[in-house]
Amino acid sequence: MRYIILLPVLLAACSLPNRASFAPLPVTADPASIAATKAFAGRVPLMTIAPGTVDFATPVAKAVHEVLAIKPSAQFEVQSVSPMGTGPDAAAAKLASLSGTAAAVAQAIIGDGVAPENVTLTAATSGTDTDILVYVK
Repeated sequence: MRYIILLPVLLAACSLPNRASFAPLPVTADPASIAATKAFAGRVPLMTIAPGTVDFATPVAKAVHEVLAIKPSAQFEVQSVSPMGTGPDAAAAKLASLSGTAAAVAQAIIGDGVAPENVTLTAATSGTDTDILVYVK
């Protein structure tokens, strides 16, 4: 009789397992990663090349080889980006000035062993800086 009364009291003292039972100190998101994801419309670039950069072959080759080691059929997108803040004509002029460097980056990626059909060259008006971004799928 005493055990029957004590059993509901003991059960009430127990808590059901929940998320804190398995991970009492969960890992929080890195604010820099969240900001980068928002800045690039949900995609984080593999690398960013500033306008006027001449010696990009070595860093591009290293990044391409690391990607191909993980996923041999990876697809690369080389995107020229210019902000729209100064107007469409200025943005188009900046994108046109980046086209030669972006094409050279795409050729460097192809030269590093990526099939030409897996490399695309695009342009967009977004962000706050004029850059060449390399994305991987």
